[in-house]
Amino acid sequence: MAKTKVAVITRTKNRPVFLSRAIQSVGAQTYGNYIQVIVNDGGSRQQVEEVVNELDEQKKSKIKLFHRTESSNAPDTIFNESIDKIDSEYVAIHDDDDTWHPEFLERTVKELDAGAKGIVVRTDKVVEKVSGKKVVRLKKAHYLPDVKAINLYRQCVDNQLTPIAFIYRRDVYKEVGKYDNSLPVVGDWEFGIRFLLKYDIKFLDPGFALANYHHRKNGQNSFTKHSHRDYFNIVANRYLRQELAQGKLGVGYIINQVRYEQSFMARTVNRLLPNFVTKRLKHRIYN
Repeated sequence: MAKTKVAVITRTKNRPVFLSRAIQSVGAQTYGNYIQVIVNDGGSRQQVEEVVNELDEQKKSKIKLFHRTESSNAPDTIFNESIDKIDSEYVAIHDDDDTWHPEFLERTVKELDAGAKGIVVRTDKVVEKVSGKKVVRLKKAHYLPDVKAINLYRQCVDNQLTPIAFIYRRDVYKEVGKYDNSLPVVGDWEFGIRFLLKYDIKFLDPGFALANYHHRKNGQNSFTKHSHRDYFNIVANRYLRQELAQGKLGVGYIINQVRYEQSFMARTVNRLLPNFVTKRLKHRIYN
C-alpha cells in the first residue's frame, strides 16, 4: 500500500459547524492522496461523530478520528501528538475554523515534490460571525499583503507561517525538533523560527488566495485563553538567555530589539496622534 502523501491535521473542540465546513474544505481538494486526522481535544464525542457520520463512505475513508479524554485547553501543545497519529511524507495543519481553496494541496504538493522544504501560500483573512448554526461572512481581504517571500528576520517578530497557509516535509519537522509542547500558544511561530534557521520556505502566489484565515470577535476565535503576549515574551527571553550564555547574539537579540523598537514607536505615536490612529498599531505590536 502506498504511503500517505499528506497528513492534514484538524484540531477541534465543540465547534461542529466549523468542523463540518473544514471537512468540506479538505474534501473538495483536487488532490486526493491525503488523510485528514481529526483530533477532538476533549470536546463532545457525540458532536464530532455526528458530523463525521453524515459523510458518505468515500469521504469517511479519508478521515481518521481520535478523541482525547481530557482537553488540553491549549491546542498548540497537541500539535505533535496530532501530527504523529499517522505517518506521511508531508504535513499540513487545517484547523476546524479555517478553509482552503480546492487547489491548495495540488499546487503545494507539486512544489514539495520538486524539492521545496516548506510552502506558505497567499492567504485571505475572512472576518465573520456566528449566528446560531450559521456562519456569516462580514468581509474578506488579502492577509499580510506585503509578504512576497518568507523571511527569517521578519519571522522573528511577525508570524508569516499561519497554520492554514503552511505545508511542509515531515522529515524537516523531525529534524528541527518538532513543536515546543510547553507553549500553549505561539508554538507555530516559534517552530517557524527554527524551521527558517535551517531551511528556506517558498512563498506561493498563483494570483489568488489558496488559503482563508477566518477570524471572529467576542472570544469565538480559539479554545484557549492563554496570552499570546506572555508566551511571546517567554520565547524571546529564552532565546536571548541562550545566546548570552554562549557569548553571541542572534535570533533572541532580533526578537527583543525589534519588539522594543516597535513598542517605543507605538508610545511615541500615541503621544503625537489621536488615540483612534494608534489602535491598529498597538494591536499589531501587542497581540
